[in-house]
Amino acid sequence: IDETNIEWSQSNLRRFLEDFVAHTDADNVYLIAHSMGNRALTKAFVALVSEKPELRQRFREVILTAPDIDAEVFKRDIAPQLVVNNISVTLYASSEDKALLASKQFHGYPRAGDAGNGLVLVPGVDTIDATGVDTSFLKHSYFAEVRSVLADIFYLVHENKQPNDRFALERVDTAAGRYWKFKR
Repeated sequence: IDETNIEWSQSNLRRFLEDFVAHTDADNVYLIAHSMGNRALTKAFVALVSEKPELRQRFREVILTAPDIDAEVFKRDIAPQLVVNNISVTLYASSEDKALLASKQFHGYPRAGDAGNGLVLVPGVDTIDATGVDTSFLKHSYFAEVRSVLADIFYLVHENKQPNDRFALERVDTAAGRYWKFKR
């Protein structure tokens, strides 16, 4: 039912984003989604800026928290469309997220919000590994409940700081690419 609702809501979300930008003086719009909401937001946003490229410059950042999106679909289809539109993208992931582990088991494929062995690393996307910062039962709401993640989002939005300038993050370089994780 949730997946059907997400599919159904994409066109409405696209219209909402267009209407919002048309009726606000804001020059820097930040979009944030959680879990399956990332599916609707990314598809709606890509459709909007594809149809109306002049709106691109109004959007500053797309923040994806615990995205319940097929990891390969995100890497192959979604991320390239976001990055080509010159929009900053930050993805928060955790290998302890039980809701995403259940989704992975249900779908049979890794999720973009899983920070395990298949951590999503895409050029132009700042991936933040939030493993270990959430102490709740499902470990799925860390973006809204854990001070370190909230502070990181604050510095991203309020001060437009890049990951290397945000105090709680440390850089990790791997053969697959660079990502960031929270300092312990």
